[in-house]
Amino acid sequence: MRRYRIVYEISKWEFFRWFKLKDQILTLVISCGIGFLIWGGIALLGQADRDPVTLFVVNDQMLPLTIPETSRLTLQRASADSQHVLREAVARREIEGLLIIKSEDAADLVVHRRPEWQDELAEYLTQARTQSKIQLLEISREELAEAIRPFSVDVVVESMAGKQAGTAEKIAAGVVIALMLLGVFVSFAYQFVTITGEKQLRVTEQIISAVSPQQWIDGKILGLSAFAFASTITYVLSILVFIGISGFFGELMEIPGEVTSLPIVVALAFLGLTGYLFWNTFFATLAATINDPNTSARGSLVFVPVLATVGAAVLALKSPDSVLTQVLAIFPATAPAALAGRLVLTDVPLWEVFAAFVLMLGAIWFMRTAAGKIFHLGMLMYGKEPSWRELLRWIREA
Repeated sequence: MRRYRIVYEISKWEFFRWFKLKDQILTLVISCGIGFLIWGGIALLGQADRDPVTLFVVNDQMLPLTIPETSRLTLQRASADSQHVLREAVARREIEGLLIIKSEDAADLVVHRRPEWQDELAEYLTQARTQSKIQLLEISREELAEAIRPFSVDVVVESMAGKQAGTAEKIAAGVVIALMLLGVFVSFAYQFVTITGEKQLRVTEQIISAVSPQQWIDGKILGLSAFAFASTITYVLSILVFIGISGFFGELMEIPGEVTSLPIVVALAFLGLTGYLFWNTFFATLAATINDPNTSARGSLVFVPVLATVGAAVLALKSPDSVLTQVLAIFPATAPAALAGRLVLTDVPLWEVFAAFVLMLGAIWFMRTAAGKIFHLGMLMYGKEPSWRELLRWIREA
């Protein structure tokens, strides 16, 4: 029992060494500020776009326009001999614009700058021209509606084919994978700072004389994984705050039901935590073998989780139901990204989730044992990095 107590104390110390509540609160406050700045700005711009516009019209008898009451455009008839005066008024910005209808097919719009409401006006002109042509062709509205009625296609998805992922689901899957990758980067940064710094200062030699190297490395892995997981939760809360503010301003962003489903949330949380534990054992092992992080060639190995995660993520987003994606969703190194994408984008059999978690836990247990051995011997080596042959021998002995 004392052994687990020591690991708990080490992990607790490592967690609170880096976790600062005020920093997490500051992150949420910054998210609120960014949300209000973005969505508030969009709301203000949208309100400015709805300001009423008075438009003078010349020769409106050629093409009678009907403007809905809900439109921001207001038409005011003007005589043809007042064009010169009205043009000068537009140039002085005394009026918003002048519409000169030349025929049923053409008109000039005189403005002092390109207007925001140009497309809206063009739509009303097109509708008026269409109505004029219909009257000339003596076609009833019912006949016209029947002629231009869109072709109906009913999409039938067979139950064995799985669910169809839309844009919102793909965006949500990308966000989930990005959060996991962000947690991996957080773990990597602090793991390297901690272990390589302690190794250069020779502090750990004194510590492992009081506790076993396995307890020390276990505590570091657990503490930093918990820190990465807590940071990820803060980022998730920041995203939810951002989405909530968007709804406050009437621009509510869509959250797919797959992401808010309790079983999916639990599976993603467990997947993220085990993924952090898996890669933290890798980072701890790698950092323990590096003598000087500024000159060691092994620093490039930190890109292994990046390549594995990004590659699996791209494949999962592109082909979530492919055989290769299903294999990657079970393989421990790629499961955090591939399985997360499959959980959001498609129907995943329960056995696949269970198999991925069992393999992940087994890989974590194997790697933490090897990490303890390599950590012990690697921390005691000073001035020389162990060779790959030595590392393999240590792993076999572990």
